[in-house]
Amino acid sequence: MNINVIAIGKSTLTEGEFDFFRLSVLLADRDYEIYRIYCAETSEEIRGIISVTGEDDMIIAIGETVYLDEAIGGEIADGRQADYFRMDERTFVVMPTFDERKVKEVVIPLLNVRSKKCFNTVVFRTFGKSEEELRDMLRDQIRNRNKIMFNFYPDGEACDVRVRYSRNTSSSAVNDMINSVGDVLGDYVYALKDVSLADSTAELLLISGARLAIAESFTGGGLASALIAHPGMSKCLVESIVAYSNESKQARLGVSADVINKLGAVSADCAFEMASGLLAGGCDIAVATTGNAGPSAEPGSRVGLYYVAVGDKDAIHVFEHYYVPGDSSLTDMRLREKITESGIRTALFELGKYLRNRKRRN
Repeated sequence: MNINVIAIGKSTLTEGEFDFFRLSVLLADRDYEIYRIYCAETSEEIRGIISVTGEDDMIIAIGETVYLDEAIGGEIADGRQADYFRMDERTFVVMPTFDERKVKEVVIPLLNVRSKKCFNTVVFRTFGKSEEELRDMLRDQIRNRNKIMFNFYPDGEACDVRVRYSRNTSSSAVNDMINSVGDVLGDYVYALKDVSLADSTAELLLISGARLAIAESFTGGGLASALIAHPGMSKCLVESIVAYSNESKQARLGVSADVINKLGAVSADCAFEMASGLLAGGCDIAVATTGNAGPSAEPGSRVGLYYVAVGDKDAIHVFEHYYVPGDSSLTDMRLREKITESGIRTALFELGKYLRNRKRRN
């Protein structure tokens, strides 16, 4: 059975549209892959696409399903009557928008029934190492002889390591492999399930019950926004200050004039004092960010350099990062967005790592 996808109402696809990458990952976890992706703007185009698919194929239709309804002439195709249907020996799955639940609960079970294959996948969500570095770290595990397969899905500084195995694989071999991978990856793993970095960190914060304060400069409130998107954050987040100017860093957070004048606002000492100023207000944990998002940088500094400070009354740790763009053709504005996003994700990761270590200590 080939899996065909029709992007309805589109003449072309832009990067990330309908989350086809996510769809391919979910299918790959069960050893399936998309055979072909089509775009169709009219019912006539849809009919033409269907005619060239195999009689035993699956067709996943995503988008303006009214055109699919017109193409095959049935009310069931509008996405309201059923999750899937059979017509002309083909299986149709209908999604007005990409629906991860439907992929897991409808598409994959339908494929399993037809193929009689069944795979399990363990997800290690990592941050801070490239795919190449992770492959090198796991080279001994990847060479295993137990038919346990490894797939890597990089996304900037993040990368999913997905360990896939047949249900016929012995449980002892699987357990040994999972434990071995976990030991090697260590603190680079922020979650063992399909969850975003922001949600993973927010969950850890809520479980901890700690009171968090945030001070942001170049990330402009993005860190706080990412956490606040998770329900219940009012129980933990005390305050968020966007101290964008040097005057604000001094007046609101107590950053010394010597640090600003001698070392600059984009420095480890500035990040440290920003976090220290927050802790003076009585919070349990403080996070601070400062950096150069561009297009210009402080004298003696460079675009892409940033610092993240995370800590408590006992210790504040400052992490230095330098964002290196993978695409040299990025516009100044797009590069600025990438650097800011990198800073937000790094702060989320370092906060999450701090919370995990805090839990172990307690």
